[in-house]
This record gives sequence, C-alpha cells and structure tokens, in this order.
Amino acid sequence: MVKNSVILLLAFASAFLPRVLDAVGFPSVVNFAHFVFIPLAGIFTFLQIRSKIRVQMALELLTALLVLLAIVIFSALLNKAGVANVFLDYMLRAEWFIFLLAMISITPTEKSLRRLRFWFLSFAFINIFFAFVQKFILRWGEGQPAAGDFITGVFLGQGAGCDVSSGVSIIFAIYYFTSSKKSPLWIRIAVAVFAIIHLFITDAKSHLLVFLVALILVMLTKLKLTNKSITLFLKYLVLATLFLGGIHLASQTVAPSLLAFSREDQMQDGLDLKFSIFSIVTSHYQSPLNLLFGLGPGHTVGRLGGWILRDYASLLEPLGVTKFPASQEAWDAVWSTWIGPRSRLWSPFFGWAGIWGDWGLFGLAAFIYVMFVAWRRFCVDDACRVILMSVAVFGFIFTQMEEPGYVISVAAILGLRWQEVQLAKRSRDQQLQLIYNSNSQLELNFKLTITSATIIF
Repeated sequence: MVKNSVILLLAFASAFLPRVLDAVGFPSVVNFAHFVFIPLAGIFTFLQIRSKIRVQMALELLTALLVLLAIVIFSALLNKAGVANVFLDYMLRAEWFIFLLAMISITPTEKSLRRLRFWFLSFAFINIFFAFVQKFILRWGEGQPAAGDFITGVFLGQGAGCDVSSGVSIIFAIYYFTSSKKSPLWIRIAVAVFAIIHLFITDAKSHLLVFLVALILVMLTKLKLTNKSITLFLKYLVLATLFLGGIHLASQTVAPSLLAFSREDQMQDGLDLKFSIFSIVTSHYQSPLNLLFGLGPGHTVGRLGGWILRDYASLLEPLGVTKFPASQEAWDAVWSTWIGPRSRLWSPFFGWAGIWGDWGLFGLAAFIYVMFVAWRRFCVDDACRVILMSVAVFGFIFTQMEEPGYVISVAAILGLRWQEVQLAKRSRDQQLQLIYNSNSQLELNFKLTITSATIIF
C-alpha cells in the first residue's frame, strides 16, 4: 500500500510544481491536477483515522467545509452558475483546508514525519534556488521597469508568481527559524536572510506590510490582564517596533520605493480604485438574496472570475462554465486609472472582496468560521498564528489567499507543526507510562518482599 506520507507529498507537489511541469512540456491541464489529488488525499487519509480525538478535530473542520460548500451550491443555483464554477471556485478557496484535513488525519511515526518535513523544506529551498538563478544568473527582467515581476521561483509564467514565490519563502523561513531548535543558530539565520533577499529581488514590498500587520493582530489576541500576557505582549511590541524600524530604515537606504504606497497621491487614487468593487458588485444585485449569497461562484473578482475563466477558456468552456459582467467591469476600472496597472496593493481584485462578491455575506461568514477552526484547533504556536493570519491580511490586498502554491504551503506548515507537537506529546506520555509501570513494578516487588519476610519470620 502507498504510504500516507507519499500521498501527501504527491498532493503537495501537484499544487507546488505544476508551472515547472508545464514549462518542460506537460499539457496545460497539469495546472489543474491539484484539484483532483488534494481531495483524494483528504478522503483517503480521513477514512483511515483511528484516534477518537483526531476524529473529533477532523469532523469539526470537515463540517465547516461542508457548510461552506452548501452555501456555494445555493449561490450557484440562485445565480445560474455552472457546475464547473462551483467546483473550481470552492476548490480555489477551500482546498488548502482539505489538505490541512489530510495532514492532521495521519498518525506518522517520528521517522515518517521527519521525512515529510525534509521534503516540504526541500520544495521551499528549490523555490529559493530557482529565484536566485533567475535573478543572478539568467538575469530575467534586467532593465525592465518591474524587474521583480520576472523572478517567480518555481511559479513560472504565473501573473502573481513573484508574490507567491517570495511569500512561500517567508513562511517557510518563519517555520524553520522557530521550530528547528536543534539546528545551529547561524543556519536558521542564514535561511531567514535568504528568504528576505528573495523578497527584495521580487520587489514584493507589500509582504513586509502583510507580515507586520499579521504580527500586530496576533499581538492583540494576547491582550489579557495577567503578568504573563502583558510580558508576552510587550515582547511582541518590541519585535513589531524593530520590524517597523527596519522597514523605515530600508526605505531610506537600500529600498527607497519601499513605502511609496504611502504617498498621498497613491493613497487617494488607490483607495478609490480598491473600493470601487463594492459599487460594481452591488450594482448587479437583483434581490436581497444577492446580499446574502452573492452573484455566484466565479462571477466577480476572485481568481476564477478574474483570470482562470479567461486564461483557460478553451479548456473550461466545454465544461459549461459561466461568466458575469462584474469581472470585466472590475478590469475596466483597473485599466481606467494610472495606478491600477502599476500596483497590486490597490487592486479591486482581492480575496475577501471575491468571497463576498461570489458567495455573499453568508459565504463570507462561513469561510471565516473555517479559518477560525483552523486557528483554534491547529495553530499550536504563535509562528503558526502569524502564518495563518498572513493569509487573512493578504486577502485585503490581492488574490494570494486563492493561490494554491501559497495557501497549500501554509496548510503544510500548520499540519506539520501540529503533527510535531502531537508526536512530542505521545512520546512524553509513553515515557510517563514507562515510569509509572516501572514504579508500579518496584512497588509490587517491595510488597512481595515484605510479604515473604513476614511469612518467614
């Protein structure tokens, strides 16, 4: 039988490496392979759960996902969206939770978990290696106005490949630095430095803002009137201050364009463009139900409506996909401004707007609940919380929360870290049980000795 760890690695690779496979000659349908591999991995591993506690946790996440699916289906029926729209839109936003479900459903040995960790980190390092080769050897984008957009790592030919690639490097660096306690400090620092260099060569300035905001939001969850909580909050406050100071210093020295988005002219025009999506979507409402269930999956400004239905029309039109005018109207708004084509930060195509536009307020609430389950059940430390929170913050900027390469990497890290903690608990419980058994045996031997002595005398 194929091992669970191999199934998870194949599922992860199907979302992480399809652009590389496409570039070396595989048919373009390979870009959709993860929509098949990841649900199969989720079903296969879920059916093998034996631990009662794992079943309860998995069922909580699965129930939240099924509620979300029911809302998406109702939205599609209300707006006459195609069946393919339902499947693709749901998978784009929920498949990383399905992968997380697969990750927490297995009960790995220490050896298999270590192997899984090795391969996940190897994928991340390959991504950094590709980016460095593209920048410093192949010199892609050299002399171009937006040279960083050409540095895409393993996400070749992808519109937001530079953002996805550098974002993946940052979250894996956070995971490696905080969890690899046995690795020498200089190696952990080196990995973090390489990830930061990767971020700068892709010119992904918004990532610094994203992770700073994510860190601050996690800090705010620590606000409790206890000495321990106050100390922890102050520690994070110092860290956030140093981070912000570093961003300001970089903007005054090596990266003068780092805080360009904060200029008054950009802020005003950018906010006008970003908020235009709300008037575009609501202008198509035909009943109060649209407010609750949206305009239908793939019909507004998600990744499906904004790009996939257009870029893969020849593959998807025979499947009966449906389009809606709101998507094109949002593109018209982008191209009618000077800032739209120049900055993804102010784009009306962003994750939370897409969820609200496609699925309405009920869909938005259901998706937030799924994230809450992941936060409460599977974020075992603050590094995991910052990484998960980064997805939520990215949702206010662009479509990163629908980029499989990024969000499935997030799910891999959350699942991996959760499994590491569970394995440590099992090991500790086994040691305590051995000690208890040993003490019980000593006590029994002592009683037998006393009894024998009493009989003799």
